[in-house]
Amino acid sequence: MPDESVVKRVVASVCFQTEVAYLRRGNIETAANPRLYKKIDDRLFRLIFPTKVREVDDGTVVGMVCLWDAKENSNVYAHCISAGPGVNAQLRTIHSSLNQVKPQPGIEGDRAILKFVAWKQASWGKFLNEELALGTAVASERWLADFWKALDRMYGGGNLCI
Repeated sequence: MPDESVVKRVVASVCFQTEVAYLRRGNIETAANPRLYKKIDDRLFRLIFPTKVREVDDGTVVGMVCLWDAKENSNVYAHCISAGPGVNAQLRTIHSSLNQVKPQPGIEGDRAILKFVAWKQASWGKFLNEELALGTAVASERWLADFWKALDRMYGGGNLCI
């Protein structure tokens, strides 16, 4: 269950508001509440907010990930997550100095990231086949549902809010 005070501070942060404004330029609305909420440790919290898109294509923004630092009382970053086979650079380079907040502790965090990266690539091929067979709306609905399940698995499971 999300700590509402953390959610409110993240949503009020400059970096969250800047990213929301950026998405609005593309007519993409961001939800006010996170879909995934994970307390990493006593200091750090990961919040991932869904967008309200219903049909996806490669590059469609489907979520915004934030990292809240309770010690610093700040939202460290907010950045978009897009549909498609790719992932952001920090997930592709798991040993980057900027990628030190893992979705799970220790080696399990690295494994979870690698599995998510592989899922993202494989799921896009499945989406493209389903789009041909079932249409964009159905394929998008299925991909989005699976996307949130895959994100939750990366964070150890049991972190989805809605």
